[in-house]
Amino acid sequence: MKSLVLLIVLIFMNISCNSNKPEQDSDSFTDTDQISINDVEHDDYSDDISVESEEDYDESEDDFDEIPDISYPDPTCIEVYDGDPESELCFGPVKTNVKCNKMPEDGEYTIILDEDNPIGNTGDKMDVNDEFVFFPIYPEDPSIRANIYGCNRVNGFLYEIVSSKYNHNHFTVDDDLVVFMVWDSSISSTDDSKLFLGNFKSNEIKELTDWGPHSKIQFNAPYLSYINISKTPHILNLETNETTKLNWLNGPFPRNDGKSLTLGGRYVGNGEPFSESPFGVGSWIVDIETLETRPLNVTASLIDGLVYIDGDYAVIESGRDTVYYANFPEQLSGMDVYAVNLKTKREEKFTPEFKGIFEGNSIRPSFEYPYLHYVSNEDDSTYTGGSFAYNIETKEVIPLLPKAGDRWLHIKDRHVMVDTSYTPIISKLPDLPKVHDDSQCEDDNICTDNRHFVTDDKCHYIPNHERCDDGDDITKLDVCVEGICQGFKGTGTTDGMVEISSGSFMYDGFEYEIENPFYIDVFEVTNSDYAKCVEAKACVTPLRNRSISEIDYYGNPLYDNYPVIYVNQPEAQIYCNWLGKRLPTEFEWMKATWDGEEKTYLWGEEKPDSDTYPQSFYANTTIGYPGFVGFKIAEIGTFPEDKTVDGIMDMSGNVGEWTTSEWNYDLCDEPPCDGYFGSDLMVVKGGGYLMGPELKARHPYTPWTHSFFVGFRCVKSVK
Repeated sequence: MKSLVLLIVLIFMNISCNSNKPEQDSDSFTDTDQISINDVEHDDYSDDISVESEEDYDESEDDFDEIPDISYPDPTCIEVYDGDPESELCFGPVKTNVKCNKMPEDGEYTIILDEDNPIGNTGDKMDVNDEFVFFPIYPEDPSIRANIYGCNRVNGFLYEIVSSKYNHNHFTVDDDLVVFMVWDSSISSTDDSKLFLGNFKSNEIKELTDWGPHSKIQFNAPYLSYINISKTPHILNLETNETTKLNWLNGPFPRNDGKSLTLGGRYVGNGEPFSESPFGVGSWIVDIETLETRPLNVTASLIDGLVYIDGDYAVIESGRDTVYYANFPEQLSGMDVYAVNLKTKREEKFTPEFKGIFEGNSIRPSFEYPYLHYVSNEDDSTYTGGSFAYNIETKEVIPLLPKAGDRWLHIKDRHVMVDTSYTPIISKLPDLPKVHDDSQCEDDNICTDNRHFVTDDKCHYIPNHERCDDGDDITKLDVCVEGICQGFKGTGTTDGMVEISSGSFMYDGFEYEIENPFYIDVFEVTNSDYAKCVEAKACVTPLRNRSISEIDYYGNPLYDNYPVIYVNQPEAQIYCNWLGKRLPTEFEWMKATWDGEEKTYLWGEEKPDSDTYPQSFYANTTIGYPGFVGFKIAEIGTFPEDKTVDGIMDMSGNVGEWTTSEWNYDLCDEPPCDGYFGSDLMVVKGGGYLMGPELKARHPYTPWTHSFFVGFRCVKSVK
């Protein structure tokens, strides 16, 4: 039997992240779940996926006559409102005479139900289990409601699953259980909507809780996660019917894997309002049972969108790399998908590098081990983007739907579903096991990551660059080089450094004592400085070679004398150790900055002000100045006023700088101090893009995070 050959032609849609107003960007923050079907503009995809030729089509592929009919229990019907027969709600599969299209083969997309079906117009929520591909269908009359239907994956017929006169366009499925909303969409408010749980095995149905104006529901039994209209995440335990409101988090798309909840958004933990949170936009993970909340990616990001979790990985749609098009200043570029390995606390960039003027956008991530799915556009055609699946084990990229654009796509049970109104599109990924067991691959070598790949069912020993011990006390730095522990003695040089005396100093109202004198670099570590460590194989290359304004930055001789970026805190520490130095503590950094002269800015007390620009432009920072001033990183030492009394440059501007101090809400009296999140958040000092020039400012960033606005300088103890 010949396979059905699908010709996938261009589907033209809006791409996300196209404005310079992140709160309006559709890829991360636009909440359209409360919009009526009549308010949404739909695209017609009926001609976009078609049979290549009549000769290539074998009608027997859609012939299910030999499949015995499937029997389901009679639907269960209840009154949503007691005593009102017109509020009858029925749950349970009821077969229609409508045939669905055949499910796709590996690597193929298909429209599972044609637009000219006699039932109505399909909506833009899809889900799947072993028996059905689910989606809402809005009947021709009245069109303001939607029932839930499913294409049966065995016999190919369309079944009605949930039916009433109400709207059921929000639902989520986990195996034999479905959670769905009941909303009277003839009225504008969703305050009176309800939430029900149905069981496909028994057709049992029960009301869970008054629902109200909520959305973004996602179900991993027994936990249901969702948000209210103010984007506060909730967790409903279906076993106890108890709801927990996570008041300390705020974000648009909570996801859960049954154990943990992840969210891209804002966090408050000290009673302050979200607008005054020191964290900005970041990514967070919550233990569902204990509600312990930890940071995944905290940096000065404009946008953090979807965060998926599966196994050891959390994948993050990050806007920390966004840049402005050179020829289109109102458009953003540079969205990417990163992964944080929850076991090793290492960060990896999963989406591809693009070269040229345009950096590209990689958005809409979804993750089901080992597959990451995302939408990515490789040029400056801002309204298009292809759909890709990426095997994180083999690094294989599987191109799927060209020109997928701005639509939601998500992986579940090895299928990629496209939430596209009027055309329920689904693709198939190669079947692979979902759980890997690394414990069977232990080789006792600290210089390798021991991974069991589900793709080939074999152990793989991947070299890492972690710290190790070569057994030689003379070598101050030991790192893994190509899977082998290697020691480096360090130069011990103090060239390019100034000495800072010991003694006490005032810091935000507290007196602190630096017991020993130390040297500190006059300048931030440059690209050419760092490249020497990479050449010696003691350091790894920066995660990316771009800057905020230049695609070709690291490794480009034009920028040799500019600060190195995209180096995280452990990597910066390795560089300093390679030279026989170390990163400074927060208090050493402040002592070097003031050293006897407490002040707000390095140049004094004059506040940056657009009225006095450019005369008051004393440091390379955007804060306080108009327009896009300061978006470009400057060559070290460019700003003569950004200098301490000892001649240390660029501490109020250019890029932020890593320290070794754990971050706290407030300064502690006697350092060292235990951080608010322990070593999961470290203090970054100094001004730069998205950071003001105030010397007292303390920025909390996750140490494994790489960014284009954080660099570092080193210190060395005086013997």
